[in-house]
Amino acid sequence: GKMSCVNTQNGFYVDYKKGEFIFSRCKYKVSNRNQLVTNYYLANSFLEATLESYDLTSESRKRIFKATKQFIWDLKENKKVYGFYLYGGYSIGKTYTLAIISCMLCDNNIKNIIAYFPDLVTKLRNDYYSDKDSYEELVEKLKSVKVLLIDDFGSENMTEWLRDEVLGPLLNYRMSMNLPIFITSNVEPKDLKSHIAIDKNPDNNFKAERIVNRLTSIVKVVSMDDSKKYVR
Repeated sequence: GKMSCVNTQNGFYVDYKKGEFIFSRCKYKVSNRNQLVTNYYLANSFLEATLESYDLTSESRKRIFKATKQFIWDLKENKKVYGFYLYGGYSIGKTYTLAIISCMLCDNNIKNIIAYFPDLVTKLRNDYYSDKDSYEELVEKLKSVKVLLIDDFGSENMTEWLRDEVLGPLLNYRMSMNLPIFITSNVEPKDLKSHIAIDKNPDNNFKAERIVNRLTSIVKVVSMDDSKKYVR
């Protein structure tokens, strides 16, 4: 098992691929990752993401990789930490980057939940009306997990219920408990308020502004648009 590993990098072995030596995860390391991450509705292929496969050519990816390593260090030291709000166009690797962050967390024995937000919202809504126990259990998991990773925020059908009963309390709890959240989105930060407000009603605008303020107080905003030439 992994606990008995005598290699310098625990859970890795030296492999030779494409003319160079690399570190590959052993089966025990892979199994350990599966125990640390809970996946809601992302393709399993994303959970097979590895640091070795992550292209660090673009400046945004270099910053994200460096900042994630610092984030993990600070988290272990019980310091104040900030997640990321990763935004940009389609097919530039935002989801894969989120999966890489999850991978790095697992490599450091940090439990996390990674979720495709539109499908997660559908489950929450269905459970809310049909199975309150399941709904409350899921909400509690999202609130209390050490690190929460949300993919494709902004593609869901935003409603007053989602905003006021789920999103607001979730962000408020995680902010108050210093529990970080990572988000990917096609929505630029300047457009967040209008997306969350739904319409131009003053009350809805006030609620949206409050949520945006909470969110921006616990995340670092990173544009990934310089990764456009990459699929991953």
